[in-house]
Amino acid sequence: MEFHLEHPLSHSSLHNNSNDDTNDETLPHSLFLVEFQHMPSSHYFHSLKSSAFLLSNRNHAISSIIQYSRKFDDPSLTYLAVNYLDRFLSSEDMPQSKPWILRLISLSCVSLSAKMRKPDMSVSDLPVEGEFFDAQMIERMENVILGALKWRMRSITPFSFFAFFISLFELKEDPLVLKHSLKSQAIDLTFNLQHDIRFLEFKPSVIAGAALLFASFELCPLQFPCFSNRIYQCTYVNKDELMECYKAIQERDIVGENEASCSETAVNVLDQQFSSCESDKSITITASSPKRRKTSTRRC
Repeated sequence: MEFHLEHPLSHSSLHNNSNDDTNDETLPHSLFLVEFQHMPSSHYFHSLKSSAFLLSNRNHAISSIIQYSRKFDDPSLTYLAVNYLDRFLSSEDMPQSKPWILRLISLSCVSLSAKMRKPDMSVSDLPVEGEFFDAQMIERMENVILGALKWRMRSITPFSFFAFFISLFELKEDPLVLKHSLKSQAIDLTFNLQHDIRFLEFKPSVIAGAALLFASFELCPLQFPCFSNRIYQCTYVNKDELMECYKAIQERDIVGENEASCSETAVNVLDQQFSSCESDKSITITASSPKRRKTSTRRC
């Protein structure tokens, strides 16, 4: 059965219909209790933060995963592969003198993720042009990764909690449309957060709650206090951790805005310089300034 990030329990009677979000409104508390089993080990974040070598390894591995998974055109597949990668690297020591092993690990994570997302996929379907890895090497590494992850391949991720948290919100106007907008923006944000090591220390449910709060502040600022109170009242969520994660998302957004602003300023200055230099020829160079993409412009 094809694995969906939003429905990690879809193989059970609790989620016999992966298209029915009402199942997630009664999400069992056991999902919150076991989510830590699908996270990197507790020391992983601090190791990456203190070691440029380990951080570089992770960045190169993620780049390889993006490259290997491009042909599948499935962001969920890539996200799942990076989840496997982080969990595996947090449990194993990386050999410093063998960078090809890192590529093999990345390719094997993509292979495992593809098999979860597309059950009929085989190793022969992987894009291995230019690599010297054969099917036997990939399958051996897959078994190593499976053992390290204790065969927990149906990863519990932030996507597993979106429907549950959204069910706590009371939306007055166009509830279906607004719920879809909130979920879409939170999903888009969560895909981007995975590359930032700051969010490795937060539980998936905390990231989901914080991402939805951030999306609600942008889309429904008037209802933000109500939304935040509903999530804070959830017995499964640690309020302090949620606030810390939310602030990290805010800081990340501010940095992005500042970078865009600096880029826009540089373009405008360049535009003025060109316009001034070419004024005698009545030529004006106009450059469009980069803007950060918003998933939805609907506000409530």
